[in-house]
Amino acid sequence: MKRTGMLFISLLIITTIEAKEKKDPVVMTVAGKEIPLSEFIYIAKKGNSVDAKDKKSVENFVELFKIYKLKVADAEALSIHKAPKFEKELGDYRKQLQESYLSYKSAEDSAVRVVYERTKLIPGFKHILFYFPGGEIVPKDTVEVYRKAMDAYDRIKNGESFESVGESFAKDSLRKDVIYAIQERVYPLQMLKVLEDKVFSMKPGEISAPLRSMIGFHLFKLDGETSNPGKVQVAHILNAFSSSTPADEEIEQTRRTSDSLHQRALAGEDFAELARQYSNDTITARRGGLLPYFGLDEMVEPFEKAAFALRNVGDISAPVRTRYGFHILKLMDKKTEIPFEETESRIYEFMKRSERNFDLYRGFDEKMKARHGYILYPEAYAELQRLADEYFPTDTSFFYRGMEMAKPLIRFDSIDFMQNDFVDYINRRPTSAKTLSIDFMQEIFDLFVREIVTEMEREKLEKDYPEYNMVMKEYYDGILLFEISNKRVWSHPADEQEQLEAEWIRELTEKYPVAINRKVIRKIGKYLN
Repeated sequence: MKRTGMLFISLLIITTIEAKEKKDPVVMTVAGKEIPLSEFIYIAKKGNSVDAKDKKSVENFVELFKIYKLKVADAEALSIHKAPKFEKELGDYRKQLQESYLSYKSAEDSAVRVVYERTKLIPGFKHILFYFPGGEIVPKDTVEVYRKAMDAYDRIKNGESFESVGESFAKDSLRKDVIYAIQERVYPLQMLKVLEDKVFSMKPGEISAPLRSMIGFHLFKLDGETSNPGKVQVAHILNAFSSSTPADEEIEQTRRTSDSLHQRALAGEDFAELARQYSNDTITARRGGLLPYFGLDEMVEPFEKAAFALRNVGDISAPVRTRYGFHILKLMDKKTEIPFEETESRIYEFMKRSERNFDLYRGFDEKMKARHGYILYPEAYAELQRLADEYFPTDTSFFYRGMEMAKPLIRFDSIDFMQNDFVDYINRRPTSAKTLSIDFMQEIFDLFVREIVTEMEREKLEKDYPEYNMVMKEYYDGILLFEISNKRVWSHPADEQEQLEAEWIRELTEKYPVAINRKVIRKIGKYLN
């Protein structure tokens, strides 16, 4: 089967899904609407409130279920389910529920944990960066930059020091298109992914070959790795300077005041009380000088060094000078290793909103590719790559020439998606931060594949996951039940609600016909067990 003119992926997918009916007896008909046994059993099992061996228990549940459905029917009769507020709430929940099915949680956890494990060691490195020309570029624009990077690499391999080569290229760069930098430490999620992956995989002393990113070619030399000391929490007393340029006399006077407070703290006076009385940091003074937990590179350097130099909880530092004044620190707590659970959500949210989403969702993507018989036609993709060698994928020339390409590009579940389907997709949503044409196209292609397979799964949810239908139905009924109950009963004074409830139920039983399939009810035990 072939598909062209890709207007909406969902329209391409839905036509391939065949519904398979399963026998599901009707247990009850309420207001002309048939209630399948599966829904009745789902609700019965969920509350564990029905004893299938006790006839009275079964009958009580049947009666409650009937009233529940009558109330829902009453809400529908009032068109509550057509109100914009209702449709939005139901739509938001449907999207949220679908996302829980359209994911591979264990694989996502593994991807997050890879980043978490990197937080335990802090690499430091030297770095030479050869910038690409600005803007959107094609591979031919990178050739000269690559040659320059290889020249630097060859000089280093032939015995020149990394430092001297880096300084030489940076010095000779008239357009400032080469930089040499020393990075004492770096943490996960602070660099482009391709660079982070490289740096965190290197060994101390190792020098990388030219590595391409979206901004240029990079050479790295890993100087070493240190263990992450974790986070500390301190309280402090600040004796502040009156300005950013204090006179020598003020500096000395502030030092003497701090020395005096330091001696009082060492002598056993309550540190928190001293902070409340004498600290010029008015925000923390109210809390006894207490600061939030912090790690490396989160405070000014002298303060940070003094804080991490404290070994035991309760230790108090000598006065430490920063640009703000003199601080006396007391160690309140130390976390040498931050638990995974404390950082998991932060890492996950960052990955979800960045280029690292491909790492996060790779497990789902690969699982779905296998499930739907994914096939890539390499030559068809290579033809598009050759087009991207000439034109950036958002260029109109790329679009018009690409739309003439009609070979199968990928296949899912016996459906061929053509080259021009993908070109049309690029034109509809050119979303990538990549500035090199072939990288841009690859990222959009990965999104194209994910969107197709996700839509395939979305269309099959109701067929493949019966519990999905049940949860959605329960939520639909639940919103209606809440709205109608609030209107008829709960919005009235509490002492009137019991009578209003009874009157409403009598009205419902007279207003809407109910037919109960007693034959199915008598066999309910075999379905509940």
